[in-house]
Amino acid sequence: MPIHVITAPDKKEPTQNVLQMVIDDMALPLDFEWLITDNLSNKSLNHLIKPAGLTLLAVWQNETLHLTILQLNAQGKLIKTALDWHKLQRRIVTAGRKSELILQASKLDADKRVLDATAGFGQESLILASTGANVMMLECHPVMAMLLRIEQMRMDNEKNWQGLMSRLSIRYGDFLQMPFADKRFDVVYLDPMFPDSSFDAKVGKGMQLLHEWTQPPSLSEEFALLDKALSLADSSGKVIVKRPLSAPNLASAEPSQTFANDAIRFDIYKPLL
Repeated sequence: MPIHVITAPDKKEPTQNVLQMVIDDMALPLDFEWLITDNLSNKSLNHLIKPAGLTLLAVWQNETLHLTILQLNAQGKLIKTALDWHKLQRRIVTAGRKSELILQASKLDADKRVLDATAGFGQESLILASTGANVMMLECHPVMAMLLRIEQMRMDNEKNWQGLMSRLSIRYGDFLQMPFADKRFDVVYLDPMFPDSSFDAKVGKGMQLLHEWTQPPSLSEEFALLDKALSLADSSGKVIVKRPLSAPNLASAEPSQTFANDAIRFDIYKPLL
C-alpha cells in the first residue's frame, strides 16, 4: 500500500529522518512517496490526496512531528484523523474506578503488567497506564503502529506526560502470530473489531478508519484470540474483552464477570488453573 506524505519543503528531511528511525526501530514494512508543498490549506490538501493508497500530513509543532491521516469522504469533503493524546489529559488525570469502567474491570495497581493486544488509537492503554501499571501496546497495522510511536515520542517531550509515556511500550505485530516466550501479564486486554451494526449510533472517525483497516475476527479467530490471551494471563490475572452491550460473547464463551454501562461492557475471563 503506497503511503503519501505531504510536508513543507524545509520539513522533508527531518520528517524523513524521524519516519525512517521509527520504521527501522519497529521493523515496519512501510515505504513513502513525498508530496512537497508550502500551501497546507484544506483546499490545497484536498487536491493532493491520492485516490489510491494512504495520505499523511506531516506538520512540526514545537520541534516535534505530528501526523494526520487525510481522507476524502463520499461527498468529497476532507476528513482529518489524528492521534491527539493531549485531548485525553483531563480524562487521564481524573481516571479512577468510579469514572472509568475499564478500571473497575481491571482493578489495577502500580507496577502491574498489562498487554493491550489490540491497541488501536491507544486510549484504553493510556487509561490503564494511569494506574501506574506498565502497558505493552500491540498493533497489527504498520501505519497505526507508527502513529502510536510518533505520538508517544511527541508526548514524551512534555514533562507532565513523561512518567506515563515511560510505562508504555509499543510493538508492531499480529497478536496471534507474536511470540511472547514465557511472559505473563496481570491483565490481557482485547478489543477486537466488531461490525458497525453492533452499535446503534454511527461510529466516530477513528473507528471508521479502523474498520477500513481491520476486519472483525471470524469465529475460529475469536477462539484463537481468547485461547492465546488466557495462555498469557498470570494464574492470578485475567483477560478483559471489550464488547458492545448487545454483542454476543467472544468465542461464545461465558465470562466469569461483566462490567457494563448503557453502551459497552467489559467481560472478564480467568485462566484455568
